[in-house]
Amino acid sequence: MARTAVIRRADLPDLRHTCRFAAIALAGSLSACATFGAPGAAPASGTPKIAAATVNGLPGDLASQRARTVLETYDTPAASVLEARRRADRAASTLQEFLAAEGYLAAQVSPEFIDSADGTPALKTEPGPLFKIASVRIAIDGPLDEETRAALDRVRRQLPDGAPARTGDMESLDAMLVNRLKQSGYAFATSDQIDALASREDSTVELTYLLTPGEQVKLGRLMLPEGIDTNARAVQVLSTWQPGEIYTPERIRILRTRLRSTGLYDGIGIEISPDPDADGTYPVNLLLSEGKPRSVGAGVSVSTTEGIGADAFWERRNLTGRGDTFRFEGSAANLGRSLTGTYELPNIGRYGRTLTAELGARGLETDAYDITGIKAAASLSQPFNTNFTISAGASIDATRTIDYRTKMAGPRDPRDQLTYSFPLNATYDTVRDLLDPREGNRVSATIEPSVSTGTVNATYSRVLMSASTYHAITKDLVGAARVRFGAFFGDEDVPADRLFFAGGGGSVRGFPYQSLSPRSVSGAYIGGTSLFDASAELRWRQSERFGYAAFVDTGAAVLDSGDLFGELRTAVGGGIRYYPGFGPIRLDIATPLDRRDGEDPIQVYISIGQAF
Repeated sequence: MARTAVIRRADLPDLRHTCRFAAIALAGSLSACATFGAPGAAPASGTPKIAAATVNGLPGDLASQRARTVLETYDTPAASVLEARRRADRAASTLQEFLAAEGYLAAQVSPEFIDSADGTPALKTEPGPLFKIASVRIAIDGPLDEETRAALDRVRRQLPDGAPARTGDMESLDAMLVNRLKQSGYAFATSDQIDALASREDSTVELTYLLTPGEQVKLGRLMLPEGIDTNARAVQVLSTWQPGEIYTPERIRILRTRLRSTGLYDGIGIEISPDPDADGTYPVNLLLSEGKPRSVGAGVSVSTTEGIGADAFWERRNLTGRGDTFRFEGSAANLGRSLTGTYELPNIGRYGRTLTAELGARGLETDAYDITGIKAAASLSQPFNTNFTISAGASIDATRTIDYRTKMAGPRDPRDQLTYSFPLNATYDTVRDLLDPREGNRVSATIEPSVSTGTVNATYSRVLMSASTYHAITKDLVGAARVRFGAFFGDEDVPADRLFFAGGGGSVRGFPYQSLSPRSVSGAYIGGTSLFDASAELRWRQSERFGYAAFVDTGAAVLDSGDLFGELRTAVGGGIRYYPGFGPIRLDIATPLDRRDGEDPIQVYISIGQAF
């Protein structure tokens, strides 16, 4: 039903313009007042605009500059006296409507006499008194429970008696009242009209909000459109209610978020059926447009210590109609190569419970060890709320390693290991943008009990904890910080690839890869059983395409946890960020603060996404 406003004019016989504007504003067209100012926006070329009139006599609580923003401006001077008068009359009408919207319902605005097309005429303003709210009443058309009536009364008090009669405040209260009805389950609630009775004598306005709540809606089953590939059960598990539960806007909002998070749909619409089923519940119709099921991608990275790397992936979504995903990805760089296939099946039995299975092969040659291996792993994760997730898994990793110990002993057989691991992870994450986070926190803790058999037999647990925080200091400036800590418990003869190493682009920029790690007597990197590193970064988005960063990193890996903080090395640096539209491409340059003999003065890193 279209809303109209009723303005009773018995007490306002001379306020024709005011009554007309109040009717428009209260009907939801307050934006029309702002529209009057649209032609006055400065053009892209920066050409000066010509004002239709100047303003005199505005009330003290309205900044003259704010009032002028609603006045129309022009590119060229008036061509005649008649055109100048038309412009001035329009400006006077617009300003009068603006004052009425601000509560000056009896305002009168008139232009000075114009006898020339030259110059800018002045508007004479007589604002009159500021009208105040005398009373606010709510009229309900239809049945409504007492609890909701009480809630509406609490909302009504947000526009108290004696408040200025501003149109925006009246409209805001109208929207809040309707929203309160919807929060109480009245999904089809409307505001039919706002009855405003103004008194010129008392300079007051009496308001009556006429609300139609409709039926209190009990939500029913999800109805899927025909022709989509997704299995109905895979969509039903996304529902945020049990049949018969009361409608709330939040339930629908979360459902929309869940549908979007699947990555399966380009278009998502949700409509509540106007008619209930036989059981009294209202079906919820999903209007879904499925996206392309396949995607491919590629990326590159460059580092002075880790070399040049490239990676690519191919992904197939909704493979079996259950929202599942198969991803095949490979990478190759100076230091190593990998090939991995991953299968992910979401929402097993309940929303968010996800099974992930992985099979992959890798080869890596570093200063600390050379390794080739094949790994199979599976994990099950479950979110407990929007931000908190726990996962548990198991893996078996067959590796052949040549590390510093076999290198020192001369030609010998490499170490062949079979490692069984059972990782348990907990993550709290409020960060929304993974490539360029601006707000939020991320905390993760992993404990990984493991048993290694083969050349070395060992039982141990690997612990790694990390935390990062992001804060938008201003619109264009973001502060970011990260800290990580790692430790081992159990046997000390741990396979080389399980140990901690520090230094490099993913750890402490400014130092070569793995260089902040324990060394053998011969100088070979051997890895540590304790790790600490931290980073702080300021990120400035200078324009749509370019940004800059300044950072400080510190960290070390050691064999004795008591030496950890005494061995910390620190580097500082800066970087450039280029934003092509999908996330930043970063170029970082870092240098050690306490550079030692043989260390390079700078290290360079190029990659996609922020450093952390």
